[in-house]
Amino acid sequence: MHGRLKVKTTEEQKAEKQKEQQKKLQLYRAGMKKILSTRASDLYDPESFGISTQLLCVNPDIYTLWNYRKEVLLIEKEESSKDEIEGDNKLAAFLDKEISLTEQCLIANPKSYGSWHHRYWVLMLHPNPNWDKEFGLCTKYLTYDDRNFHCWDYRRLLINKIGITLPAEIKFSTDCLNNNFSNYSSWHYRSTLRQLDENCIEDELNLVQSAVFTDPADSSAWFYFRWVLSNPALSKEKRQELLDNLEQLQELDPDCKWVVLAKCWLTGSLVLSDSEFVDKRVQFYKELIELDPTRKGQYEHYLKIAEEKLANN
Repeated sequence: MHGRLKVKTTEEQKAEKQKEQQKKLQLYRAGMKKILSTRASDLYDPESFGISTQLLCVNPDIYTLWNYRKEVLLIEKEESSKDEIEGDNKLAAFLDKEISLTEQCLIANPKSYGSWHHRYWVLMLHPNPNWDKEFGLCTKYLTYDDRNFHCWDYRRLLINKIGITLPAEIKFSTDCLNNNFSNYSSWHYRSTLRQLDENCIEDELNLVQSAVFTDPADSSAWFYFRWVLSNPALSKEKRQELLDNLEQLQELDPDCKWVVLAKCWLTGSLVLSDSEFVDKRVQFYKELIELDPTRKGQYEHYLKIAEEKLANN
């Protein structure tokens, strides 16, 4: 009827989408062809460099383009070294634009391996890198997404550049975890900060116990708990205390497999020195078979080992 908008059919919409995709593919191929042709000549071509910028803003995971840009930056570095007066300033200005590009790419994809790697590489090439500003930006990114393990890895690189104190970084890690216990990346980052010893292991146990008691079903803190338990600085008396705490937690949440697994981790290290824990280990694996039937075969294997040790005692 007149005056009514025509609604496109599904097939028409699909055809238009395919046409648009083909157009983008042709532009991408043409751009890559242009870049690769000039790359082979070892000369800096501003047009190709500009095309690579456009392509990376759309898709920052094209490693070939990041490598191409590295080659161009090295050419710029060599040229700037010939100018003893303004060389460093010209290079810095060129690299600042490159840093801005990586920031645009990270907005498009905050977990782009290529963008994070290239950003750090450019800063290492920079005659006057602002590591403090970079560290602040890294902290800002983590407030947006504290699960971005790329950003956590990047932060680990930066702390070696700015010389931040260990207590300050431990506090930052603690604040992040108190804000969100369910964060594998944050727990892992914390494990890289220092070696556990008698002076700090108590604090780590208090923190991770707070996490597992808050949400026993969340696996992230349990993995960190296991890492802490593997430390030889943990005394037998402390292990027994932790085992008692886990017994209390199991009363509150009897269907949580992680509690029983943690009890296995604790008693497993004591089997050789205290025979009473062999009985408990057998009991725990029988419980796990019921609580976590998906891994029944694994638990039956460990149960068989525990029963053999029990028979030999």
